[in-house]
Amino acid sequence: MRFFAVAVLLAFVAVAAAQEGVNKLTEEQKQKARALGTECLKETGASEEAIRALIKGDDSQVDGKVKCFSKCMQEKLGFVENGKVNEEKVQNFLGKLIGEENAKATQAKCNDLKGTDECDTAFQIRQCYAAGHEGLDF
Repeated sequence: MRFFAVAVLLAFVAVAAAQEGVNKLTEEQKQKARALGTECLKETGASEEAIRALIKGDDSQVDGKVKCFSKCMQEKLGFVENGKVNEEKVQNFLGKLIGEENAKATQAKCNDLKGTDECDTAFQIRQCYAAGHEGLDF
């Protein structure tokens, strides 16, 4: 579990840093990232191996639990609230990573995607946000 906590931390470094508007994570931010990843892993029962593979760009192990892990993280980070994308929070996050205009274009393309259920929708949105943009591993 300790290895997975480190992997989750690395995956969400960009998220926590962007939310706080800083370039370096504090110990508190690291703990928050670890805690969120661990909570979502427990809540969804997702495979640690599948999450690690997804972070590396390999979606061959994605199943419903991994999709729900993505939904869980998006909700805990405030990117999705009451089943809807929080466009302001996502814009703030994406804008810091890929620039304001690219973020607006990405949101226009991704925010209205719909899957077969809430977990699939969250995963499709995650995949769309991440397409062509390194560091968007949530």
